[in-house]
Amino acid sequence: MKRLVIFALLAGCGGAGTVELDDLGAELARASCAKQFECCTDAELMQQYMGITVDGEPITTEAQCVEFGNALLSGLAVPQYRDSLAKGRIEYDGAAAADCIAAIDRLTCAQYASGQAGDEALGCRPFIIPKVGAGGGCTQDGECTSGNCVGATVQPDGPDTDGMCQPMPTAGQACTGDCADGLFCGFDQTSGARVCQPTRADGMPCTLDRECASDHCDDTDTCAPEPPTCDGR
Repeated sequence: MKRLVIFALLAGCGGAGTVELDDLGAELARASCAKQFECCTDAELMQQYMGITVDGEPITTEAQCVEFGNALLSGLAVPQYRDSLAKGRIEYDGAAAADCIAAIDRLTCAQYASGQAGDEALGCRPFIIPKVGAGGGCTQDGECTSGNCVGATVQPDGPDTDGMCQPMPTAGQACTGDCADGLFCGFDQTSGARVCQPTRADGMPCTLDRECASDHCDDTDTCAPEPPTCDGR
């Protein structure tokens, strides 16, 4: 199940007002958790937070969800943004962040279930803007205009080691993670190397969600449309 997406919605979205970077984690957690507890069934929430606890207790309330989300974002993502800002590798647009959070608040459950939280047509635009072009130093993908930082190492206690921003690999090119749109990174049976290859249509065999154009590999190891979840029903 992929409905923790709004907690990962940190490079997209665009309401009056401004959200300061220090408040971003709390505001995104509040908006995300309110929508989850509005639209998801108890069973869907249980599956979504399986194995995750707050103060040793499973997440069953909106308040616990907010506490977890805020800790995750404020403890991990926001410090990375501060570091990137200090190095001049990103810009942060607090007005766009406010617009995005307002857009999340306006989502219907059907829109939320279909993953439209970052849709510009619904009022979202990027609030983390990458500034580093190809060949520049980076420690994370979000610093690169290509969205692809290669060779960086990030240590919990530092120091980090820079990688280099590179173009997103295309079909047939070597890869370690992401590929250009419509492609996934997987092993080539002929060469045994990891290369970008086209995602697979519904009905084709798969082992991982990312191999499928639908981003859903079902229990029969077949690409299929993702079942609707958290749609308010």
